[in-house]
Amino acid sequence: MANELARHEVLQYTWLGREEGFTALEHEIIYRDLCSGCGTCAAVCPEDVIAVNDFPKLVGKCSNCGYCLVQCPRSYLPRASIEEELYGKSGGDILGNYNTVKAVKSKNNKGQDGGFVTALLTYLLDQNEIDGAIISGLDANDPWTPTALLATTPEQIQSGSGTRYTNSPNNSALKDAKKQGLKKLAVVGLPCQIEGIRKIKYEPNEKIDLADRVKYTISIFCSKNYLKEMLQDIVVDQHKLDLNTITKFDIKGKYLLAYQGDKKTEILLTDLKGHIRKGCKVCADFTGKLADFAVEIGRASCRERV
Repeated sequence: MANELARHEVLQYTWLGREEGFTALEHEIIYRDLCSGCGTCAAVCPEDVIAVNDFPKLVGKCSNCGYCLVQCPRSYLPRASIEEELYGKSGGDILGNYNTVKAVKSKNNKGQDGGFVTALLTYLLDQNEIDGAIISGLDANDPWTPTALLATTPEQIQSGSGTRYTNSPNNSALKDAKKQGLKKLAVVGLPCQIEGIRKIKYEPNEKIDLADRVKYTISIFCSKNYLKEMLQDIVVDQHKLDLNTITKFDIKGKYLLAYQGDKKTEILLTDLKGHIRKGCKVCADFTGKLADFAVEIGRASCRERV
């Protein structure tokens, strides 16, 4: 059970949401620089009128159900209670509660750093453990713009391999999975996105009908995320790179590396400071403590909880 304070907050947010609808989400979360861009609000909206790019925006008439604010992991998150339910205890070290820590690498080496996530999702799909995976893909019409992708084939899973450093509202694809009748999902996301998944499961709403559709959660270690404007301002305008020719981004040491085939351009991370998402500054989880699997991509290591 959530603690008394959290329940009191639930009543407050429920009332605000029903009185003000999407405006309440704007005032309580977005305008206060708390939004992580996780896409949970779009997933739970019964009217399909919330779209998320860097931030949520209203694209239709709001019915003032209040779900977007109540289900948002940044409105409140009873973390200790969720950990108690998941693991029988709360707290733990910086990695949280876990069973094992392993260094892993895919045999076929398909992926950016070891290929573990791609290999795991493909295996789960082949074994009928899942009927779909929610991952980050790329917009076919806008180079290096991440988009939430519901993958139901190995080929689609492979298409989403690699790392992006700007926002992908992965949780929004839960609604696509519901429309397709999928009931055994694996969700890959940053810790903030996994928090959104856990809140949906921890505080289920029968009208939303999403809570029992997620079977596995896989979190990618994260210290910060960048707004999409970084690509234009830094990569294109400052370093004169054509996004259409970039084949890979990576972060190593103090650099963001942009690859054009064999050519590598080093971009100082300090130059990107002005483009860090402000909601990242309130993040309390770098390692995905609420996920079943948590993966440190840069070192191809994995913490397992299942």
